Order: sequence, then structure tokens, then C-alpha cells
Amino acid sequence: MEEKKKNDLKDKTVLQDPENIIKSTEADTETIVDFMHEEIKKRPVNHKKILQRARETMVIAVLFGTVSCLVFAILLPIINNALNPGEETTQTVTLPEEKPSEELTPEDMVENDRKKEASEEKQKLSEELDALLDEKIIGVEQYKRISASLQNLAKENAGMIAAVSGITSDTDWFNDSYENRDTTAGLVTKKTDTEIFILVQSRRIEDAQKILVTFHDGTEAEAQIKSSDSITGLSVLSVPVSSVPAANRAEIKEAELGTSANTILTGAPVIAIGSPTGTLESVIYGNVTGSGESLEIADNYLCRITTDIYGSSDATGFLINLDGEVVGMIDMRYKDSNVPNMLCGIGISELRPIIRRLEEGGTKAYLGVSGIDVTQEISDANEIPLGVWVTHVEEDSPAMAAGIQKGDVITGVGKNDILTMAGLTIQLTQTEPGETVTLRIMRRNGGSFEEIKVSVTTQ
Repeated sequence: MEEKKKNDLKDKTVLQDPENIIKSTEADTETIVDFMHEEIKKRPVNHKKILQRARETMVIAVLFGTVSCLVFAILLPIINNALNPGEETTQTVTLPEEKPSEELTPEDMVENDRKKEASEEKQKLSEELDALLDEKIIGVEQYKRISASLQNLAKENAGMIAAVSGITSDTDWFNDSYENRDTTAGLVTKKTDTEIFILVQSRRIEDAQKILVTFHDGTEAEAQIKSSDSITGLSVLSVPVSSVPAANRAEIKEAELGTSANTILTGAPVIAIGSPTGTLESVIYGNVTGSGESLEIADNYLCRITTDIYGSSDATGFLINLDGEVVGMIDMRYKDSNVPNMLCGIGISELRPIIRRLEEGGTKAYLGVSGIDVTQEISDANEIPLGVWVTHVEEDSPAMAAGIQKGDVITGVGKNDILTMAGLTIQLTQTEPGETVTLRIMRRNGGSFEEIKVSVTTQ
């Protein structure tokens, strides 16, 4: 009994001592940890159960995602309709009708491929030339390819150039006869079943006793003047198709006329063919520096083309673009005295109606005035009526005889209104020489303009 009390007292004493309590607690903790380790070792890991639970979790996740998507798809239109009532949320998609394509013959396919390759080649050439003009660095091989492409382009279009010779016979001091030839470059503007038309400068053939045309392949044929325009100094020749051997006719190429619009042509690369150096079949490359300057030629609206191409002061020929289209006719009568050897000419856009009229053998009535267009901007700024401002009246012309003066504004011919010099030119083209027409003119009277009517008998 006393022993029990001693033990109880000892236990109580141990518990009351903090150090003893801590030691006792640590001992108990170690005992519990050892016990748990033993238990864990006794229990093996159940891998199948873990995998089963992972599969169940994945299935639940997939089901939850699917249900969420379906609910979102169903509720989205309802929510849109609730937020935006009256707006259609569906769109009808209409597929274009399929059109049956035409079957191509092998020849058509080859031709299409050829045109595609030619177009791609021209595009590459244009891009490379642009790079060259922008002073970008190019290699020797690239420069060779550009040069070769330009040479090929000139050769491909050589068939539309013809050498036109005005021939006169004469005798020398010993009474021996000989022939004088004045040769210039002409352009094949049109081919029909019976005639070949060639554009040329009149001054080269006006005194000729015979006109001989030599085509690019060397074929020669005699030509006659179809029609001439004394104001512009241009003529169109006619060569009978029958005078050209059938085997050689395909070598004669009809020129394709392009555009000389200032916004398109200025700054563009061109090739001068014909006789730009004074020698036939010479070729020079360069760029257009300007194409919007109006030439003061009576009863005509023509624009001058200037280039940076150095050539002969007596050059003839034509300017073509990188598509092989004619954009201008070289005419050194309009050269700048400051740069007499820089090639210049007339824009093809303004020449086109003259060429077509000469091909038909038509003539144009002569009035004898030069003028500029009074645009809306000029009219508003200077209080001048719209029309053609007369800048010059030719000596001894029908216009001078009728009393038309410099500074008059031509506003109409008969019942037709005139707003531009080009419009006046068209009206004269539709008028027969010798016909009397009535011009409506606005003439300044003090600080304002008044309308008068003038009768003119054209020539």
C-alpha cells in the first residue's frame, strides 16, 4: 500500500515537472509514428484503384465539358434575342452557280501558256526596271537579263516598222541619171484584206516621184498616199496587199496603239525604235520625262512627249512601252532648243483620231485657230466662260477673215457646245472643207463677256 502511494506520488511528481512532461510527450510521439510506419508498410499500394479513380475523374470532366458546351450553344441565341430583340442572328450563305467551262483545244492551251509566260516576263522586267530607276543595287546577271529582255521586246515589235523612201530622179553634169532617196521610219497602223496602211511624216515624201516601202523582212512594195493632213504634217500611205508575197505577209505586224495619258506615261520606261539615231533599225532605251504639254497647232489638240533619250536631231520613229504598245511618234520638229538632241514626239492618244481619219481618206475643215481649254477651275478663278480660249489666229485663215480675235472664247459650233480644244477638233473633222459654220463666241466687252455669233467659211 505504501509502495503504491510512492509510485503515485512519483508519477504525480513527474507530471508536474515540465521537462518530464516534454520528454514523455516526445516519447509518445515517436511511439505513434513508429506505429504508423509499421501500419503503412503492412498496407500495399492499390494501383488499380488509383487508375480507376483517375478514369472516373476524366469521364466526369468530359461529361461536364460537353454538357456545358451544349447548354452554352442552346442559351446563346436566347440570350442574344433577349439582349438584341428584332435583330437577325442567322445568315444565309449563297454559293455561286457553277458555270460550265468551255473546253480548250491544245492550241488554245499552248497560246494561253505563252501569253501567261509573256505577261510574267514583262512583269518581272517592269519590277527590275523600277528597281534600277530607284537606284537600287542590282547584280551583273540581273542587268544582263534586263538588257536581253529589252532587246527581245524591240525585236518582237520590229515587224510594225517599215522603211519609207521618197525617190526622185535627177541627172548629173554628165547627163547620167541617178536616184535620190530620203528614207524615214513609218508605222504599220492597220492591215486589211486589201491594204496595208503606214503612218509617216509628210515632209519626207512630199516631193517624191515614187514612194517605196521596205518591210522589216526586206520585202519591198510601192506605196501611194492615202491621205495627208497639212496642219499636222502627217500622211498615211497605202500598200496593196497583193504587192506583198503571200509568204511574207505574216511578217508584217500591225501596231497596237497604247495610251499617252500624262498620269500613266510620265516617268515610265520606253524603247525608241525605227530611226532614233538617224539610222534605220536603231534602238535606244530611256524614260519619258513629260507628256502633258499641249502643242500650239492650229485646229488640233496634240500633246508633246519628252524623254531623256539622247538621239539624232533629225530622228524619226516611235516610242513603245514595256507591253509593246506604241505610245508616241518621234517628231523632232517640237524639240526643246535647250536640249536639241533629246528625243521628243507626239502622244498617240491625241494622234489616234487623226490616223483613223487619214486611213479612211477623210479630210478635215480648216479654221485656223489655236487655243487652250478653259476649265471650271480657270473659269471660277478668272471669271472666264467655259470653252476654248483663242491663243493664236493663223494668217490668211478663215478664222481671221471672219474676224475671230485672240482672247475670244469659242463656246459652240452651230447647236453643239464646245468645252475643249479636242471637242472643237472633232467638230471640224465632221465638217466638209468649204462648208460655212456658225461659231458662238464670248468676247470681252469692258469688265464682262458678251456672246456674239460669227459665220465662218472653212477651207
